[in-house]
Amino acid sequence: MLVSLKWLNEYVKVDDLDPQELADKVSLHGVEVDAVSMVSDATGVVVGYVKERIQHPDADKLSVCQVDLGTEVVQIVCGAPNVAAGQKVPVATKGAVLPGGFKIKKTKLRGQESNGMICSATELGLATSVIPDTFDDGIWVLSEDAPVGEDAIHYLGLDDVVLELGLTPNRMDMLSMYGVANDVAAVLDRKAKPVEKSADLVAGTTDFSVTLETEKCTTYLAKVARNITVEPSNHDLQMRLMAAGNKPINNIVDLTNEIMLTTGLPVHAFDADKLPSKEIIVREAKGGETVVTLDDQERQLEAGDIVITSGDEIIALAGIMGSASSSVDEKTKNVLFEAAIFNPLQIRQTAACLNLRTSASARFEKGVHVARMFEVSHLIEAVYPNAVNVKAGIFEAEPVVIQISIDAINGKLGTALTTSDLSSIFDRLNVTCEWLTEKEVSIKPSNRMLDVRFAHDVIEEVARIYGFNNLPSTLPKMNTVGGRGEWQQQRKDIHRIMQTSGLSNVVTYSLTSEENLQKFAHGDVEMEEVVSLMSPMSKEHAHLRKSLIPNLLEVLAYNKARGNGDVHIYEMGKVYGDADVLATESHKLSGALMGQLVHNRWQGKVEAADFYTARGIVDGLVENLGLVAEYRPFSSTFYQDFHPGQSALVLVEGNLVGVVGKVHPQTSKLWDLEDAFVFELDLDDLAQISRPGVGYEPVSKFPGVEFDLAVVVHEHLLASKLVACIDENGGNLVKAVEVFDVYQGVGVEEGKKSVALHVTASDSEKTLSDEDIQPLRKKLLKKLEEQHGAVLRG
Repeated sequence: MLVSLKWLNEYVKVDDLDPQELADKVSLHGVEVDAVSMVSDATGVVVGYVKERIQHPDADKLSVCQVDLGTEVVQIVCGAPNVAAGQKVPVATKGAVLPGGFKIKKTKLRGQESNGMICSATELGLATSVIPDTFDDGIWVLSEDAPVGEDAIHYLGLDDVVLELGLTPNRMDMLSMYGVANDVAAVLDRKAKPVEKSADLVAGTTDFSVTLETEKCTTYLAKVARNITVEPSNHDLQMRLMAAGNKPINNIVDLTNEIMLTTGLPVHAFDADKLPSKEIIVREAKGGETVVTLDDQERQLEAGDIVITSGDEIIALAGIMGSASSSVDEKTKNVLFEAAIFNPLQIRQTAACLNLRTSASARFEKGVHVARMFEVSHLIEAVYPNAVNVKAGIFEAEPVVIQISIDAINGKLGTALTTSDLSSIFDRLNVTCEWLTEKEVSIKPSNRMLDVRFAHDVIEEVARIYGFNNLPSTLPKMNTVGGRGEWQQQRKDIHRIMQTSGLSNVVTYSLTSEENLQKFAHGDVEMEEVVSLMSPMSKEHAHLRKSLIPNLLEVLAYNKARGNGDVHIYEMGKVYGDADVLATESHKLSGALMGQLVHNRWQGKVEAADFYTARGIVDGLVENLGLVAEYRPFSSTFYQDFHPGQSALVLVEGNLVGVVGKVHPQTSKLWDLEDAFVFELDLDDLAQISRPGVGYEPVSKFPGVEFDLAVVVHEHLLASKLVACIDENGGNLVKAVEVFDVYQGVGVEEGKKSVALHVTASDSEKTLSDEDIQPLRKKLLKKLEEQHGAVLRG
C-alpha cells in the first residue's frame, strides 16, 4: 500500500512531522514501513513560458525555444515533438538536479546554445506505469494558469512523500486511506477526521434492477448517474492517484480508483447504455463460459466463479475485472457504478486459477465489511448528487462485541495498565468501550469489524498502541526446565546411530514426479490416492512423495555423475498417504549405499557395500532401540524395484516395519547406477512396538566360559531362530550367542545345513566349571532339537 502524506494529511495532521520520524513511529507500533520516498526529489525546476519556437537549423528533430522563466528569458534546445510556442512547461534551469543525480549545465546542441531543459513527467521522477497516456508523447504541458517562475515541483504537487507499507494479511483495514488515517491517528494520539457516510441507501426509481442468485455475493449496490461527461480528471486527483501507484484514465475510472483507495471497497463503472439488459444478475459461472476482460484477454471460467451478467452477457468477472464490452469510454453518457461484497475465498481461487491479480481482488480476498457501502455511496453522491440507488442483499453490519477484563490484558502483556490507561488506548483506537464493572469492559470495534473479533485481538491492539518497546522485559513465571520428548529423543538417537554407521544425513524435496511415485511402492500406486499440487512449478515436483528411496537414488546419481562413486546416505522424513483423508503423514527412515565402504589402499584393504552392509545397519538400529529384527523373503510382485534374490522384509516382534535390499538392475538403469543398496523403515510402526526397559548388570568379576555348538537343521530354518532358542533357555548364565559359520556340502545331508554357534556363559557369583557347563550344553541341545529338529553335528 502506497500512502501519499499530502492525501493522508487531509484526514489526520502529519505535515508537522519529519516523514522518516512518522515512518519510524508507525513501524514501531505494528505496521512496517518498507520505504520512504519523494515523488520527485528534483531541485531547480520552475514553470516556464515558451515565447518562441523555431526549427533547429541543423537538426530535423530539435527545436530552438525562447523560454521566459519569470526573471529572464533563456534559449533552450528541445527534442520533444510536442513543444510549441505559447505553452507553460516545467523547466530545469542551469544548475538544477533531476532525479538520479542528473545535473543541468549550459551546453551546445548542434551548435545552438542551450541553457536548461524542458522536462517530461518521467524526467521529473514519475514512473512510466502511472503516467497518463496524454503525457507520454514528449514534454509535460501545464495548464494555462500555471504561474511563470514558480517552483514547478511544488506547483505540480510533486513535493509529496510516499510511505510504502508492508502489510500483513490480517491488516486489511490498512488497504484504505480511512484505515491508514485511523491507525496513524492512534499511533500519534491525534484525532482523525470523521468519515462521512450516506445516511441511508434507500432505493430510488429507475428502470435498472439487481438480482442475486448466489450466496457468494451477499450485498450489491448500484448507483446510476446520467448525463455525465467523460474527460480527464483534474490535476489534483491525477497527482493523488499517481502518488498511490495508479494510472489516471478519465474522470469516471479515476473516481472509482479514488473511492477504492479511500474506503478499501473496490468500485466498478459500467457504461449503462452498453448493457444488453436493465436487469443485473449476480450468479455463478458455468464451466467453460468465457469473458473478454478489460485487458482484451479472453478468460475461460470455472464452475463456481462469480460473474455479473446483463441479459445473457457476462459484463464483469466479479471482484476482479470488468468486461471490455461494457467499459466506459469518451462517448459514455450514463454510468452504472457497482459496489458489492463478494466471498473472499472464491475471489482468491478465481484470481489464482486465471493468474489475474488486481487491486480489487487483493482487497476482496482479505475481506471487505458491508459498512463501507455507506462511505462509498457518499463519495459517489459528492460528485454525482443525482445518482439513483439500485440495491439487493443485506446492508446491516454484523455487530461485533468483545468482553475482556483488565486482568486478562495485564496477564498476557505483563503490564499494570489501569482502567484509565485502557480507556485512553481504546479512545485512540477509535473504538467504543463500555465498562461493565471496574475490571470488565465491553468493546465495539466498529472500524475494525473483520480483524478485531476476539479477546486476543484486543490484547494485540492494546500492546501495539501501548508500545511493544514499553512492555516489561521480565521472564515468565514458569518451570523453565526443558527436555526432549520421547519422539524427539528417538529422532536424535536414530541420527546418532546412522551417523556412527558411516551414513551422511541428506534432506530432499517432499515433492516428486508421477513416475517416481510408482517406484518402491507396494504394487501400483493409484493416482487418485496421491496428493497433487493444483499449480506445480514443474512436473518433476507435482506430487507429495510416498517413499524416500527415489529421492535418495537421485542423490546417488547426482554424485556419480560428478565422479563421486562412494556415497552412503540416509534421510529421515515424511511420506504422504491418500488425498481423500487429508494427506495422512507418516515418518520414514531410508538409506542408500553405493560403492566402497573402506578404501585404505595403502593397506591393500577395500570393502564394497552389499546387501549385508545394509542389513547390518538396520540390525544395529533395531538393536539400539532395544528390539530384534527378523528378515523374510518376499515375492517380486510385492516390491518390483527390489532385486528378488537380495532383498528381504524387515519384521520386529512379528510386525512388518520395512524392507531392505538391492535395487533391481532395471530400476538402477533409470538412474544410471550399478549396484545400489537401500532400506526403508516405518518409524511410526517402530514407535508403537513396546521396548523392554534398559537395565544395568555389573560385569562379573569371575571369568566366563566359551563353547561352540554345531547343529544340523533344515536349510530354510533361519539361524536367528536358533539364537533366540538359546537366549530363551540359557537362563542367567548365557550372556551372548553368535553365529560364526553356516555350511552345506559334503558330510551334510541334502536339504540340510550346519549352523555353528558360539556361546558365551558366565556367573556373577562364581567361576563356572565343567560340571556347570555340561548340563547347560545338554539342555540347550535338547531345546534346539525339540523346537527346531536340530541334531548335533558329528
